[in-house]
Amino acid sequence: MTALPPDRPAGFLRMQWWLLVRAMARFETTMFLRTRYSQPKMVAIGVVGSFCLAVYYPVWAYLFPQPYENLPMRLVCSATFIPLALLPWWPRRLRTHLPTYWYFAMTVAMPFFVGYMTLRNATPAWLMTHLACVMLLMMLFDIVSFLLVFSIGSLLAGVVFVLSPEAHLHTQTMLEYIPLLLFGMVGGATCTVSATMAEQSRIEALTAASNNIAHELRTPLGSLRIAARAVARFMPDLIRSHRLAEGHGLPVPELRAQNLHALERSIGVMEREVTYANTIIDMLLLSARPIGEVPLIPLTARECVEQALRRFPYGSRAERERITLSPTGDFPLLGEESLVVHVLFNLLRNALFHTDRAGKGDIGVFIEPGERASRIRVYDTGPGIPPDVVPRIFNRFYSYSSDSPGTGAITGLGIGLAFCRAAMEHMGGGIVCRTNLGEFTEFTLTFPHAETGDRQ
Repeated sequence: MTALPPDRPAGFLRMQWWLLVRAMARFETTMFLRTRYSQPKMVAIGVVGSFCLAVYYPVWAYLFPQPYENLPMRLVCSATFIPLALLPWWPRRLRTHLPTYWYFAMTVAMPFFVGYMTLRNATPAWLMTHLACVMLLMMLFDIVSFLLVFSIGSLLAGVVFVLSPEAHLHTQTMLEYIPLLLFGMVGGATCTVSATMAEQSRIEALTAASNNIAHELRTPLGSLRIAARAVARFMPDLIRSHRLAEGHGLPVPELRAQNLHALERSIGVMEREVTYANTIIDMLLLSARPIGEVPLIPLTARECVEQALRRFPYGSRAERERITLSPTGDFPLLGEESLVVHVLFNLLRNALFHTDRAGKGDIGVFIEPGERASRIRVYDTGPGIPPDVVPRIFNRFYSYSSDSPGTGAITGLGIGLAFCRAAMEHMGGGIVCRTNLGEFTEFTLTFPHAETGDRQ
């Protein structure tokens, strides 16, 4: 029998640790997404939850007396909803912890408190309340998060119930209730559309819309470009003919110099807008589709960056002048030119958009060869990104607007930076963001050495 290599156990443990970290990161991302989807309703949930938990004490204690009530526990659980009701006044630095607090509040208020009170009372009123809470949790969370919240809360409720003095389990009633609870949970899980299916539907819809956009707009845009070039070609002849007619005293309409300049500028505007529209279509098509196995070829970083700066559809000369490229630095890379260019397009577009909204900021592009890996940095002195947003900016369909810091308004499709990450990973590199709110934002593209072919 062949003996295992001595480093096999260590490698196995590293792999298991990596899988655990990957699973935790995936779950943490899921926590954030579900919290984000629930955030518009959090204030209402906080108000209703804190009010109902407190006001139902006299209902179950005096109006419809139940076998057991606990006012201190009810008030503590009611207090967990108050921060959610005050969410608009949370300071920015605390919003990073909102997903964790959301899960904590839901665990304490629903499966723990309602589960404990159901175990103590086992009356029809509390059984129906418990089942209603299960249905609410299934609407607020995905299946995995629901099972985690429900299991932890129910386990804590069971432990507190066992440790409670004079606690008596209504065995027959609870046994009759368990099949109904399982039916509700299985039925709810079966009827719930998973987040994966929903995202896949959005990707398919976006791809179909992109194809339709490309098909419908390519032809008229091409015709418009041909027409603009024809006008630009024959305009000088028309102007010379007009001036000759004026010189010979023929009755022709007067053309002022500013009118001629306006015509010349209009031709340039037409060509620039057509180029911009085609670029946007290309970016949308590339971002909406899986990158797949795009072949990689040897390139140079400076050539890709210069091409991106040259081809980018600037809105004005002032936008181009706000971007500076480091005068030195270059390195070879193994990639695909259109991928690198469109990654830089996305970063430049975001930097210009947010600096325009903030009314301040310059943009610098730096090419930095290194011993282990080489980098391209896009740095802007704009408004920065809030700390609670930074971990999510590479998630597909996540978008954040800096012009409404209190609400985090959603703008755009949220596919640009997700495309950047997928493109960089396909080329064996990576992308990271470093920012300080109100001061700067820096995106760093990391490329492995082209000669080694290392893939990260």
